[in-house]
Amino acid sequence: MRNAFLILLFISVSPIVFGQATSTDAKSMLPDTITFIDGEVIAAHITDTSGDKITFEKPRSKKHKRIEVDMENVFSIRYAGTGKEIVVYNYDTLIGNDYTVADARLFIAGEQDAQRGYRCRGLSVTAFAIGVASGITGASLFVLLPPYFFSGILDYTRVHIRHKSVSNLNNVKYDPYLYGYAEVARRKRTFRTLLWGGTGAIVGLVIHFAAGLNK
Repeated sequence: MRNAFLILLFISVSPIVFGQATSTDAKSMLPDTITFIDGEVIAAHITDTSGDKITFEKPRSKKHKRIEVDMENVFSIRYAGTGKEIVVYNYDTLIGNDYTVADARLFIAGEQDAQRGYRCRGLSVTAFAIGVASGITGASLFVLLPPYFFSGILDYTRVHIRHKSVSNLNNVKYDPYLYGYAEVARRKRTFRTLLWGGTGAIVGLVIHFAAGLNK
């Protein structure tokens, strides 16, 4: 009778005990979240944060390669097990951290929105057209100068923020957000106009020689 009672007790308690253990193990397997100053967000298993570097492993890494990144490049860490965010960034003008934590968060939000949603198709088309027109002249390496100058001029022009690319329209009221958005947008704009301008110049040169304009 006593043995039967113990068996029944074990059967009734074991689902609760093992269920809790399974839940805990599942949580420990979830990756943590690292947000960098440049707006990049990655999921990783953090192994060490004790020094001036953060060490982590990427999920599903077969080689279990550990990656080290300077802590000064990290804004915050969110641990999957607790869901708690720990802000690593410190407001310190002596080391170039000119934004408060709240403003830095807005700056990063601007970077992320520009990275996800900023497009400059019209400017890319214009750069391509300039490149083609320059390439058709067949002026050797000088065909790259007009697209290069066009891209350089754009650095001094205002970045147009489309509402569709903004995750939270309330952020547009704050300068740190606008600065973060503009920084990434200008970088993307420069890269794409140079790329399409150079591509257009090559196309123009092909047309120049194919049409026999070099004769």
